[in-house]
Parts: sequence; C-alpha cells; structure tokens
Amino acid sequence: MNLSSETNQAGNSLFCSPSFFNEFADRRSWEPGWLADFRKEKWEEAIAIQSNPKDERWRFSQKGRLGYSKVSGLAQSEESLSFESHDQNGLILEKMERMILESPNALRELSNLSGPGMGAEESYLFARAFSATGFYLRIEKNTRIDRPLIVNHTADGDGLARFHHNFIVLEPFAEVILIEKIKSAEDGEGGFFTNLTHVEAGEGAKIQRILVQDLDLKSSFHNFENMIVRKDALLSNIAVHLGSEQTRVESKGSLTEDGAEFENSSITLGRENQLFDQRTMQHHLSRNGKSTLSFKNALLDKSRSVFSGLIKVENDAQNTNAYQTNRNLLLSDNAEADSMPGLEILANEVKCSHGATTSKIDEQELFYLLSRGISRSVAERLIVLGFFEEVIEKINLDNHLEEVRESIAQSFGT
Repeated sequence: MNLSSETNQAGNSLFCSPSFFNEFADRRSWEPGWLADFRKEKWEEAIAIQSNPKDERWRFSQKGRLGYSKVSGLAQSEESLSFESHDQNGLILEKMERMILESPNALRELSNLSGPGMGAEESYLFARAFSATGFYLRIEKNTRIDRPLIVNHTADGDGLARFHHNFIVLEPFAEVILIEKIKSAEDGEGGFFTNLTHVEAGEGAKIQRILVQDLDLKSSFHNFENMIVRKDALLSNIAVHLGSEQTRVESKGSLTEDGAEFENSSITLGRENQLFDQRTMQHHLSRNGKSTLSFKNALLDKSRSVFSGLIKVENDAQNTNAYQTNRNLLLSDNAEADSMPGLEILANEVKCSHGATTSKIDEQELFYLLSRGISRSVAERLIVLGFFEEVIEKINLDNHLEEVRESIAQSFGT
C-alpha cells in the first residue's frame, strides 16, 4: 500500500504536508516512542529549511531537478530490501524494522548521528523522518566474515519515493566485504530512491564497501554516506553509477583517530540527459591519517557531471597524507563536466594535493581501434573500460569485477 497526498503550498513536495506526515506516523504506531519523536523532530527540521538559490553547495547544479516536487506518494511495500542469509558467529545482519521490534535500544545511537551536510539537508532529513526500512550490520570484535555480504535494494516506479536507512558498525579488528546493489523494479520506472548510510569502522577494522547503482533512466537517486574511521582502521568505499536520470551523491569520510585510512573511489557512466552531482569530503581530525579519493566520469550524449570535493585537515591532524582527483572523459560535444576540488588545511605538517582534468576521447586511440575493424561504439566502450580500470581493479572479487565490466558494456547497448 502506498501513501499519497497533494503537493503542499510551498511547491516542494507532499512530504511537507502535516496530514501526510501524520498518516505515515499512524502507520508506524508500533514503533517505540523515542523513535516516533525523533521522526517528527527531523520532519519539522526539514520543512523549516529555507531554500537559498545562491547556496554555493549547489553551484553548477539544478537543485529543483533533484527535489521531490514530482513525487506521487511514499512506497510502503516490504519487498524493497533483501540479502542472502549468512550464518556466522559474530555477525548481525537484519532489516531495520526487525531491529526496531526486537532490539530497539541498539538503534538509539542512530539519533545522535549527523549527515554529510553538503547542501541536501532537506532530503537527508526527509530520509530520517520517512525511512521505512534499511539494514543493520554489525561485525563483532576480531570477527572476519569469510565471504562477501550482498544487499539488494529495489526502487519503485510511478513517482513513488522510498527511503532506506542503513547502519554499519565494525567493532575493533573486524573485517568484511559488503556489496550493495540498487536497481529498479521490473514493472516500474520513474521512482525516487534515497539511500542513507552510516558506517563506523572501529580500531584496526577493515571494510570494503561496493555500491552498484543501475536504476532506470527516469528515476531520481540521492545517496548520503557518512563514514567514520577509527584508529588504524581501513575503510574502502567504491561506487559504480550507471543509472538514474538525476543523482545527488554526498560522501563524507571522517578520520577521527590516529593512523586511520580512508579510500573513496567512484566511476560514473553518463548517457542521454543524465545528471550526476557529486559532493565529497575527506575530513582529517587526528594524526597520521591517510585518505585518497578518485572519481572518474565518462559522459556520452547530453549527460553532465558536477564534482565538488574538499580535503579538510584540522589543527591536530599533523602528518596527514591526503590526495584527491576527479577525471572526466567527454565522448560527446554536448556532454559537460564541472569540477571544484578544494583544500582547507589548518595543520602545518601535511602532504595534501588535489587535481581535476576534463578531456575528450583520444582521436588517435580511437582511430587505431577503428582501423582494426572495430565499430565506433565498441571502440568507445573499450576506451571507457580502460579509463575506469584503475577503480574497477580495486574490487578484489573476480566474479563481481566481471559483473561490473559487463554492466558497463551493456550500458553502451552493444
């Protein structure tokens, strides 16, 4: 069953309607009182936000295109999230609604978490107010999960919105590989999907998180990631974006204790009229931290990317080593890429650098392939795969690595 209502007077979305929120809250009356109060608090914060058309955090991007004005209702089906059972000691992987029923106190810490805070606070707050499901993953101390965990997210169509809220905790010296796949339902298109994820990697923990987004080309996608890396932990975050008509990514990694390491990588293939708005932060708050970021976008047709990345080093984060790069490959005269890398450094013993490049496809390389009897579409596909390979090869799982390559190839329609 789906919730629907009229668009409110502000023209933003039905999510601002008090009657709509109250109807949603009534359907969640089984939740504990503290969670009901928390949802209302976040909803009130969201509707109180005043839009600022000159907000620098939306530079080069169309905020209205990524809003909820065309949402027809809130999806309520229980089939949007699935994962394989994995029976291993030291592992908890459950849907959020089950955690709310059986272990509500374990979720209380969620109320103290913040979002990336890079401009889309309204969408973030709506996700916290209206999320009906998501997953809770906890790996206990000294536990190494012996095979990858796979979580499948399914978006609805017909203008319906869905919010998933995920919470990932690795206790000290735990290890895991997590793969999240986001796709549209087979019988629908044009939905609105928001994926909100909090990750905490404890001392000495290691996690590789791989997200593959392949929604239909009429959908909208918001992806919020707030990741905390503790002492000597390693958090590797890899994203593959192929679908969605408009995508907003806000990805923040906070290195809060000595020796933390954070890797953030992304590849995006844009087609038709797709928009990919990417905002990132590598936030160093303690000594001897290391972070690397590599975002690569290949753009066809009239697609567009906007990248804004910041390396922020606080006073106490001496001996920081941070690197950030955004590289864009244009395969059409009508494609467009904007890049805004940045540094904000308050410590004096650091090694930080950043860079961005935008270039067209190498005509000599293309000519070489064409002269060997390879069609132009196949040649472009091969060039793009080579452009992406630096990121793809970080996926240390042969079958999933080949699956990513095949998904990219299929996006070319060949």
